[in-house]
Amino acid sequence: MPEGGVTLKRWLAVLAGAAAIAAASGCDRSPATGQAALRAPDVVYEPTPHFVVTEMLKLAQVGANDVVYDLGCGDGRIVIAAAKRGARGVCVDIDPQRITESRAKAQRSGVAERILFRNQDLFETDIADATVVTLFLWPSVNLKLRPKLWRELRPGTRVVSYIHSMGDWPPREAQNVEGARGPRELFLWVIESPPN
Repeated sequence: MPEGGVTLKRWLAVLAGAAAIAAASGCDRSPATGQAALRAPDVVYEPTPHFVVTEMLKLAQVGANDVVYDLGCGDGRIVIAAAKRGARGVCVDIDPQRITESRAKAQRSGVAERILFRNQDLFETDIADATVVTLFLWPSVNLKLRPKLWRELRPGTRVVSYIHSMGDWPPREAQNVEGARGPRELFLWVIESPPN
């Protein structure tokens, strides 16, 4: 398997770890949904346009050996699109409604078995198994997240953000995507050791 790929054994370990975290979680559960009751989201939900999703996955060169984490996944469209390319993925969102929606969309798309769904605070989620991390957050959240990315991600992991940069962390690549609201930027970083 190519370097950075994820073996079936490692993926099963990720699944087992996620189940253990869910079972041991101290979060309150809603009786109606069984979802974790967490604090309010840091970012107002705004779906990433589908054509931008395609460009983000291209920029990160997502392939079948990748594990794509979308932090603040919304309806799951980025991870679902990655799974359709053969990747595995993890949808992370603090809002249980978004996790319910992303799970339903993944099932309708026939890729739910390739995706883990975590109703968690993205700052508390273990992201060490990611080979790609995608973001559509706010500038202040990106800056707060940056040390976690450097600390937990392995060298070579790609990070792609829609619209918002990472302050003084220069991207490896930036590109404009045209949309109804005019051009928007995509940024790509690759984790190095130590980070720049």
